[in-house]
Amino acid sequence: MKLSADDLLVIMHLTRERTLENAALALGKDTSSVFRGIKRIEAKVGEPLFTRSRAGFKPLPLGLALCEQAEKIHTGLSAADALLGGEVVGLSGPLRVTTTDLLLQSVIHPHLAAFREAHPNLQLEFNVTNSFENLSERRYDVALRPTSQPPEDMIGMRLGTIDNRLVAAPRYLDQVQELDYQELTWLIPGDSLQAHPATEWFRDKVSSPASLIRYDSMCLLADGIRSGLGVGILPDIPTLLDGLRDVGEQPAIYQTDLWLLYHPSNRGNPKITAFDGFVRGALAD
Repeated sequence: MKLSADDLLVIMHLTRERTLENAALALGKDTSSVFRGIKRIEAKVGEPLFTRSRAGFKPLPLGLALCEQAEKIHTGLSAADALLGGEVVGLSGPLRVTTTDLLLQSVIHPHLAAFREAHPNLQLEFNVTNSFENLSERRYDVALRPTSQPPEDMIGMRLGTIDNRLVAAPRYLDQVQELDYQELTWLIPGDSLQAHPATEWFRDKVSSPASLIRYDSMCLLADGIRSGLGVGILPDIPTLLDGLRDVGEQPAIYQTDLWLLYHPSNRGNPKITAFDGFVRGALAD
């Protein structure tokens, strides 16, 4: 028996959502129907399409290949609806996002209310970490990351380049008699953030600092700078640097690319497309 378009869409949503519950929500079916459906599809194919574990359903190579074909069908159906002037169905189901605390606070949160208003049925789940999560394991749908070396096995959309600046609160700088790097109080990333570019820059430029404060959270580091505790390096994001001043007259300390990354099986996922547009708009404001 040949696979139908509905069969392929079941494969696509189970690949995207990973669990029967979330796939059922995206398909508008109950969990038992999706379970029976994937068993029936695998019987048609004659081999398993997914591995099952406590973490959910992980597609095997054939499952991924069929998912890519399903994405084409899904895109075509959406385009046909648009041509016919059909009612646009709102996005629904979970969207799992992993990002850094600083990007969540300074880019996503200030604009999130408008995104939620546009997509009220979208269930957003944020994972905050400063290390790369393994998207190939499908724990998260999309990653928003500052990096110059995105993983090769992920699909990436470079959203732009962010300058990083050496900044401080005016009340701290007003107390500084001379801009000697060795005599300033420095707020720097802690041990869990040793791969952060600011750490390498600091080691190269400041050999014997008079005073140090280390943070394992970039959000808390930024709060420390705003509180007038010292100087530090932060991304040039308006909502983040508002009220701070550059330390000295100098160009950006360094630049970092900002990437939106996702697994190839999520190609064409309308939820990720919508989130991409949201982030681009947030960065432009």
